[in-house]
Amino acid sequence: MYLKKLELYGFKSFANKIEMNFDQGVTGVVGPNGSGKSNISDGIKWVLGEQSVKTLRGSKMEDVIFAGTSNRKPLGMSEVSLTLDNSSQLLPIEYEEVTITRRMYRSGESEYYLNKSACRLKDIRELLMDTGIGKDGYSIIGQGKIDEILSSKSEDRRQLFEEAAGIIKYKHRKNDAEKKLTTTKDNLIRVTDILQELENQLEPLKKQSIKAQKYSQLRETLIRLEVNLFIKEIDKIDEELKHVHEQMEMLQKSLSTQEIEKKNHVKNFEKIQEQIDLNEEETANHQNDFYKVQQEIGKKEGEISVNQEKLLHYNENIARLNSEVSDIKTIITNHTKDLEDKLQHLKTVDIELEDLERKVQKQVLKYQGVNQLKTLKEEDIEKSKSFIIETLNDISDKKSESNSLKTLIQTMEQRIQQINKEIQDLESKNEEGHRKLNDLQQNLNQLQMRLKERNKAIELTINNKTTMERESKELNKKIEKIKGEIQHKRSKKNLIEEMEREHDGYNKSVKNILTACKKDNVLGKDVYGVVANLLKVSKGYEVALETALGFSIQNIVTKSEEDAKRLISYLKRHNLGRVTFLPITAMQKKFINQEEMKIIKGFSNVKTAIDVINYDTEFINVFSNLLSRVLIVPDLDIGVKIAKALNYRFKIVTIAGDVLNIGGSLTGGSSALKGNSILGRKRELEELSEAIEFMDKDYKVLQEKSHKATNTINKLDEELKELNEKQQEERIQEATIISKIQQAEEENNQTTNYIKLLNREKIELKKAEEETLVKFNIIGQEVKLLEEKITNTKQILVDYEENLLKGKQEIENLNDEITKDKINLASMKEQKKALLHEIVNLQETIKTNEMQILQKNEEIKKSNQEYNNLEDELLKNKKQLENLLLNISKSQRNIEKLRDSKQNLIQLQKQSKEMLNQVEIIVKDLNEGAYKLDVKCTRLEMQQQTFYNKLWEEYELTYNNAKDMQEDISDHTNVAKEIKTLKDGIKALGHINLESIEEYEKIKERYEFLHQQKDDLEKARQALLKVIKEMETIMEKQFLQEFAKIKKNFNEVFIKLFGGGKGQLVLEDEENILNCGIEIIAQPPGKKLQNLSLLSGGERALTAISLLFGILLVKPSPFCVLDEIEAALDDANVTRFAKFLQELSCDTQFIVVTHRKGTMECTDALYGVTMEEEGISKIVSVKFTDDMDKEIAS
Repeated sequence: MYLKKLELYGFKSFANKIEMNFDQGVTGVVGPNGSGKSNISDGIKWVLGEQSVKTLRGSKMEDVIFAGTSNRKPLGMSEVSLTLDNSSQLLPIEYEEVTITRRMYRSGESEYYLNKSACRLKDIRELLMDTGIGKDGYSIIGQGKIDEILSSKSEDRRQLFEEAAGIIKYKHRKNDAEKKLTTTKDNLIRVTDILQELENQLEPLKKQSIKAQKYSQLRETLIRLEVNLFIKEIDKIDEELKHVHEQMEMLQKSLSTQEIEKKNHVKNFEKIQEQIDLNEEETANHQNDFYKVQQEIGKKEGEISVNQEKLLHYNENIARLNSEVSDIKTIITNHTKDLEDKLQHLKTVDIELEDLERKVQKQVLKYQGVNQLKTLKEEDIEKSKSFIIETLNDISDKKSESNSLKTLIQTMEQRIQQINKEIQDLESKNEEGHRKLNDLQQNLNQLQMRLKERNKAIELTINNKTTMERESKELNKKIEKIKGEIQHKRSKKNLIEEMEREHDGYNKSVKNILTACKKDNVLGKDVYGVVANLLKVSKGYEVALETALGFSIQNIVTKSEEDAKRLISYLKRHNLGRVTFLPITAMQKKFINQEEMKIIKGFSNVKTAIDVINYDTEFINVFSNLLSRVLIVPDLDIGVKIAKALNYRFKIVTIAGDVLNIGGSLTGGSSALKGNSILGRKRELEELSEAIEFMDKDYKVLQEKSHKATNTINKLDEELKELNEKQQEERIQEATIISKIQQAEEENNQTTNYIKLLNREKIELKKAEEETLVKFNIIGQEVKLLEEKITNTKQILVDYEENLLKGKQEIENLNDEITKDKINLASMKEQKKALLHEIVNLQETIKTNEMQILQKNEEIKKSNQEYNNLEDELLKNKKQLENLLLNISKSQRNIEKLRDSKQNLIQLQKQSKEMLNQVEIIVKDLNEGAYKLDVKCTRLEMQQQTFYNKLWEEYELTYNNAKDMQEDISDHTNVAKEIKTLKDGIKALGHINLESIEEYEKIKERYEFLHQQKDDLEKARQALLKVIKEMETIMEKQFLQEFAKIKKNFNEVFIKLFGGGKGQLVLEDEENILNCGIEIIAQPPGKKLQNLSLLSGGERALTAISLLFGILLVKPSPFCVLDEIEAALDDANVTRFAKFLQELSCDTQFIVVTHRKGTMECTDALYGVTMEEEGISKIVSVKFTDDMDKEIAS
């Protein structure tokens, strides 16, 4: 696979669309500074998904769109397309060519395409993953990437190694799995919380569901009974409707008879009208025929006139055509004579041309023979020159190599002396390092002891805080609970107070008079209010007292009879109903005699009603009258006994509200008074006020405790913050000391290893020095032999050049003769060509004239034929005109007859209309009767529809569905009572949540479903943990294998590029292979092992290039873009770089952005970037062939 094509449009300085085609090998991109050549590598980064504006050398992403110049407007979009040759199927896609496109608009929208199909950036990244291609891979290396590789943070260069090791896809899978694991854990927590919440809802919903089911049963029975009543009413209306329909049917028969008679008259009237219409239509037709004949006569007269004019025109045309034919025949005769003269001249020219061509061919053959001898002589001369140049180059190379070897020997001797000194210095440094390491370890032990103490203090503070937070949470729960209860009781109290103000439960007439008294002070003067408001009942006796008082509880107490009369008059005047008044001045006390009291005291737990109430003494007569002879007993059994003992002279009421009336009758059963009684309401109001007051006190106490708990938590938070800050400072100190210890250990290890390396290097240098001396002597002897060969070859070259000079003179003479003859030959060919052209023109002219004669003769023939036809047509038109004049007279007579017939028909129609009017009066009277019956029918149907609507609106039943539920109901009274009982039963159930049945089942089903989900999520969590572990194992194994190869290659390439020295790669933490940094150790020749930051710019760049080439040897990228990475190298290193680039180009295609001559010389093709127009880059391409010299100016 390789990069086949790059297209840029509107990208940075490329305003016009440009296309760059690439072959395998090395392609260079050159140009002056600021011409836009680096925009090409930016374009490749951008299309591969680069999102960093800084990396693309801009301030915002919009900067990649052409911004315009003083002469060109800015563009609205930018587009880059990159085409890869995928014939090797390296990419997992079934295309031999893969085109990746990225497009961006000024609005900020960005689009990606894969083979012109829209896709996501993620799809492109996954396609290119582990190929080395991509914005984070090693396929695009610029100055920024070099700095990143050599960054002081060794973790920053991991991405490069991971891409080369092919573990990126596993890393992405692991990251995806970890994200899924986090999501799964979150979902598990969420599902657990939801399950807890559902458990809290299930039990209350279950109770509501049971209550709702009971309600549904009662409601079903109620519907059944009410539906039967509705059906009964509907059927009754049906009977009435039948009777009305019978009357309507009789009326309809009479109406039908009259309607038939009316239709007959209408039909007769319409028939006469049709005859009139037919008459008028026939008259109109005759008139139309009359007008048409008139038009035809005019038309025929016009045609006759036109035909006469045409005959005259044809006579003139035939005469003109005969004259033209005669002229053309004369022209043909003249042209035929000219043609015969031209053909004779052509034969003469052909003979002369043939003789001249034979002469030229002989001269060319002679020229070719002489020229061939000259070429052979030139080749011999060139071979001799090449041999001399090659031999001189060999001599130069040998002398250069000899000088290099001499310098190398001196360098080796100096290096050996330097190594001895370095070893002494390093041994002293190692001893100092061990002393420093011991001091650091003692400091670390002391700091770790302090950290342990600090952790204990933090743990204690956290426990105290947790306890206080738990207590605070419980207090807040209690506060919220009591707050809700207070709110509930206040709402209930407000509701009861509102009921009291609105006199809820009182008779309407009582409400009216109380409201009137409240509004009118004069009317309400000396009115004390209702009995219920003038007494206070002992707790537990509300139902009994309200039962005992009965409707008297709503009686109104006034000061006197006059006040009562005034109020009664007001009620009558305003028609507000009836009310009982109790004037204090008129009310008489009632007493219990001693004998009766004695009997009463003989029973335990029996009280008089007046004894269980409190009231103002002003109202003693009122309450004595109402309650003195009323007894309250625990139950009916005691009540019956005491009633018998007192001969049924007292009204006896039980606590539950059952009554033994005076005279012996009993009243009892269930009662609604318990929850809605007027006296009970007053009692409840008092109790609510007391409860609210008590709960307010509790609320304040709890709030005070909560504030204290919050203050304590805040203090603990401050303590914990202070402890954590101190702990953080100590941990930073610990990390700093550990870092220093690791650094000291690393420095000691490096120093020890470096001493070993220096000793080994010293041995190798001595051995290399001996080998170099032998090689130096051999090269000196080879140079002498090569100089002798050059002297001999130069003498042979002089002889070759003398012979070549003679051959060139002979060729020049022959060439002059051939040129002269070829000019004559060309002149004669042009003469022949002109003659042939004239002959062809004459032949075509004669042919054209003959065709014209044929056309003219045809026109004459056609004109004669047309003339004869016109004469026939003229006679025919004259005859037709005579017939038309006869027809117009006949049409006039027919029109007069039809007009007389129409007058007779109009008289008959008038008689028919009078008879029709008489029948319509009878029909009108019948329709009015039918209307009245229809109104009655409609009223009954509306009544019936009302019942239908009730069936539907209340029960969603149609009549037919309700009919299926019909039962035989004989006793309507019992059914009504049963309906009332059912409604009371439904009312007693209170608030019903009908949705609770379905809601309970739904929540139950959801609870079971979520429980299953929880189990599934737990299984998924375990599976994801297993996947992550497997990914880590695969990644570690593969990374170590590839890292070992890169490490080996890096050292080998480093030695080749630097001409010696050493390069190493070291994992910083072998226990954490997947996350640790990678250290680069570089030792250029003649220098000691040192940090990368201390190397020169050129050495740093060459080190990074060595690493890049080392990676490409392990895992070649299909293509690699290098953007001026060799800029910091000197010429010698550029040459080495270029040579290595050529070696690697067998497996990797290189696109090199450069301005170095040495790099340009190694390229197979060059693209030049220029700015002919200010601010707009242009591409110029040059492809080298085997015969071209790569001479490029620096």
